[in-house]
Parts: sequence; C-alpha cells; structure tokens
Amino acid sequence: MSVTNNLEGNASNGHPTSAGHLRREALRSRSVAPLHIVIAIYPGGTLLDFAGPSEVFHRLPNTIIRFASREGGPVTLEYGVVFGRTDRLAEIEKTDLLLVPGAPDMTAAMTPEFLAQIRRLAESAKHVTSVCTGSLALAAAGILKGKRSACHWALVNKLAEYGAIPVADRFAEDDNGRFMSGGGVTSGIDFALRVAEKLKGRASAEFAQLIIEYDPAPPFHSGHPRNASPEVIAMVENLLPGATKGLASIPGVR
Repeated sequence: MSVTNNLEGNASNGHPTSAGHLRREALRSRSVAPLHIVIAIYPGGTLLDFAGPSEVFHRLPNTIIRFASREGGPVTLEYGVVFGRTDRLAEIEKTDLLLVPGAPDMTAAMTPEFLAQIRRLAESAKHVTSVCTGSLALAAAGILKGKRSACHWALVNKLAEYGAIPVADRFAEDDNGRFMSGGGVTSGIDFALRVAEKLKGRASAEFAQLIIEYDPAPPFHSGHPRNASPEVIAMVENLLPGATKGLASIPGVR
C-alpha cells in the first residue's frame, strides 16, 4: 500500500485532531524549512531501535531523513542483517535532529571516530536524541553531561558513569526537548511519536500512529521489571548480570 502523509482527511467531530486542525498544522509545517534528520548507525546495531522511529519520521510532512555511518555504504547490523546504502557521517555538514540508536554490542559505537562525528553533529543540532543504549554513546561523547536521559532498563544507571542523569522511563527529555531519548528497543516508536508531536504537532504524530497501526496490545505484560515475574527477571539477570540494578555490562561499555 502506497501511503502519503496527506493531512487533509476527515476526523470525527470533537476529536482533538479535527479536519480543520489537521489542515492548519499541515499548512504550518509546509510553510517552514524542512526538518532534516540524521540517523547514525553502526555495525552490530539493533534494527528495531531505528526502524520504528524511521516508520514514524518518514510519515511526517516536510521532513528529510538520512541514514549515515562512519564508513558509508552497507552496514551489517545485529544478527547479520545488512542495512543498505548509508552516507558517510563526515560528509554531513549539519542536521536539525540527530538520532543514535543502540546495540547489544556497543564496540563500534564507542570508537573515537564514531564518537567524534556524533559530537560534531550534536554541537549544532537543534535536537539530540537516542533510543535504547544509543544514549550511552552520546554520554560517552560528553554530550549528555548533566542531562536527563533514558536507556534500556538493564543499563540505564550506566549513564551516571558518563555524567548523565539516568531516567528509568520509556521517554525522557531535557532542555525543553533539545535532548530526547527513548528506553529500550520498542520504546523507539513511543519516542518517535513524542518527537513528532513536539516538532510537527499532534495531528502529524497521530496521523503517523494511525498509518503504521501502532495500537499495541501485548499478550503478556513482561516488558519491564516492574511488571515481569520474578522468574522472568531472573532469566534476564542470568544473561546480563547487574541488569536488575540497571548496571549490566555489554561489549563497548565500561
């Protein structure tokens, strides 16, 4: 199905995103300069960390998205998934929004070369964002000192070791949205919808949510330690010692 971000459609009476409101937000968005987004990926990265946000961002009006990596070209992600062509980070002069996704192995994200590029882009970016352990790369680059940030629940308190302020929530922001972050993996969709609302308005965010049919109804409620059973938590702790304290260790993270 080919879908365009046409915000002129009808909405039910009385709903916050009425047809008139949709039109006003659409016109306002199109009257300003395009929103430029760079998604900085790297070998071993988690596809869903940025695939979810990408689905949302690509449905926003007047938005240009680029995928970039240290070397450019194809990038082999977690599980051997090869993500197609990417631009070289060094060839991107600036961006409005920088997104760094996470990985179970942060070795490639923690190289001095990759950190230098995201630090450079973050200096002039209006919004510096991350999903999952991507916030650890931002923190390691010195970008999040004294800033509130989310991360995967199993590693969230590692942020403090880099000078950031850990927030054990699905979404966190600081400096009125200049810094925005999502928790682990699937929270990237929630994160992206919040970013969409902030930058493009609620109508655009709700439009994207409806188009991708984001209406989660999980069969289990084990997505966070506050809901999971002790047995399931113990399984994760066995795999990632220190996870229950938010201090799990993964490659690349000190």
